[in-house]
Amino acid sequence: MTSADDEAEIRRLDDAWNEAYMRNDRAPLADILANDFTALTAVGEEIDRASLMINPAQPARFALFSEQVVRVFGDTAVTRGRLQLELEDRSIDQWFLRVFARRDGAWRAVTAAVTPVG
Repeated sequence: MTSADDEAEIRRLDDAWNEAYMRNDRAPLADILANDFTALTAVGEEIDRASLMINPAQPARFALFSEQVVRVFGDTAVTRGRLQLELEDRSIDQWFLRVFARRDGAWRAVTAAVTPVG
């Protein structure tokens, strides 16, 4: 696989993650997240794969993912971007950073972090 192929696959996974998030559909994440996935939330809490899979997000009235950047470094890749959400009770504007690793020939998300814009 070429680095361009790897970048395209990471972008596809990142886009699928974003789509799943916007639809509040956790099923696609099962193929994206590594079993040992962990993340840091915007309030500094650590969550694992199981928590992310079972805790539904509040439905968004509007969601915009933008400023997506993908970088591949051998068997590691990083994506970053911006997420703007309009929920029923609040607005969210945050940066996200996701790290992917190639394991057994397949790319999986191993960690992520979000931080508020501002």
